[in-house]
Order: sequence, then C-alpha cells, then structure tokens
Amino acid sequence: MQIEDKSPKFELGKRMLEEQQLTSLTELFDIVPYTPVAKALGINNQRLRNKIDDPRSFRVSELLDLAVLLDVDAIKLFALLHETIKKSVPAEG
Repeated sequence: MQIEDKSPKFELGKRMLEEQQLTSLTELFDIVPYTPVAKALGINNQRLRNKIDDPRSFRVSELLDLAVLLDVDAIKLFALLHETIKKSVPAEG
C-alpha cells in the first residue's frame, strides 16, 4: 500500500511519531493530510475524522495500513493510539 506523490508532511509526521513528539492522533493528522490517507485506507474523509475523534473505532488492519503508509513501526502508532485513548477517558476519582 502506497500513496503516489506523498507530501513532505508524511515524512514530518513519521519523524515526529518516531521521536515521540506527538501526544495524540489529532496532532498527527494536524500534519499528515486526511484525503490521501482516507483514500489509501478505503474510507472517506468524514469516516477518518470520526475515527480520529473516537480512536477506539480504528480497526487493527487500518492502523497497520497507516503504519505502512507512514513507514513507521506499528508499535509506535499503537502507543500513540493508546495515549490518545487514555486522554479521552475521564479520570476516576
């Protein structure tokens, strides 16, 4: 799975993810453009936005495909997803 004519933003997103400079999927998609990712994942832009808003709705296969698109270790992407979900769950207390 590849995207033709990848924007330099993909490389920036990859580097920031690898260097653990991102704290949420939203931050990743503030850099990486939605449209080519949605197209590569076989979903429309709104569905991708909905998944970013509710990261628990991502399928494992979509995250693995996204890791391939960004050319990053899937574990780093899953860690970012985990951090995003932790932030969205209200603290008990």
